[in-house]
Amino acid sequence: MEFGFPEITDSFLRGQNIVYTQFNDVEFYVEDVKQENFYFEILKKLFPDIKFEKIFPLGGKPNVFTDAALNLGNKKKVYIVDLDFDEILNIRNTATNIFYLEKYSIENYLLDFDAIKKIIIEQRPKIKHHEIENTFDINSFFVECHSLFSDLICYYITIQKHELGIENVNCDAARFCSFNTIPATLKIEQVNQYRQQIEGSLRIKSSKLKLNAQLKTFKKYLRNVSNSLNNIPGKYILNFLKYRIEHLFSLSQMTLESFTYRLARNCEFKELAFLKQRVTSYIE
Repeated sequence: MEFGFPEITDSFLRGQNIVYTQFNDVEFYVEDVKQENFYFEILKKLFPDIKFEKIFPLGGKPNVFTDAALNLGNKKKVYIVDLDFDEILNIRNTATNIFYLEKYSIENYLLDFDAIKKIIIEQRPKIKHHEIENTFDINSFFVECHSLFSDLICYYITIQKHELGIENVNCDAARFCSFNTIPATLKIEQVNQYRQQIEGSLRIKSSKLKLNAQLKTFKKYLRNVSNSLNNIPGKYILNFLKYRIEHLFSLSQMTLESFTYRLARNCEFKELAFLKQRVTSYIE
């Protein structure tokens, strides 16, 4: 007989709140099982006066939408989802118990320079704040992200818009980007091959669909640095950021998960004030 960990099924995820009902004034539901600790850290900071001992990941946005639809009007249940490309693709769910972030994902809210400096100082306790600021210009880094990722994200939006079935946001950034130079560069051969794959799939969909026209349509959502920081997947930016500060400050390598959690622990999340206000208004 073989023993192992039980499979975490959708029905298990939906039912786990039963055990914790007595401990939670409000039940917060999120998408990703792997982000439970991360989200718990953030929500505890945002809602210090609300009693809750656990949050409930449901294993993807479709599951969140399904559960939310079954609990309309239940002010004890709050469903929080990433924006992803839902606004751009006009597929945003308008249910009153669903609360969208205003950026692509929760990771996009971790780009706090003070939090970044704390991580550097944890490994380099003798370094001065001005030394960090002189070595790493956060605004120049953001401009670099805009230049590096914008076209790639337009490819991803095109793929999702026309349901081309080509891997997109789940691609490792390292597939298309080289971070070991300053500024970072695109891997032109890989990007061109990817572009050709998209063009071929568009032709199969319709001879009228041209990739350049699609890119022109979607580039307005990444027209400047601010827009790009909202719409580039946060994991891409954080992966690049982690690599850059490890290189610049000779830090020990961190996993992306550890880096993300440590940023969350050090962030104040002032940009999430809108979420606190909307949720508070809803549950009162």
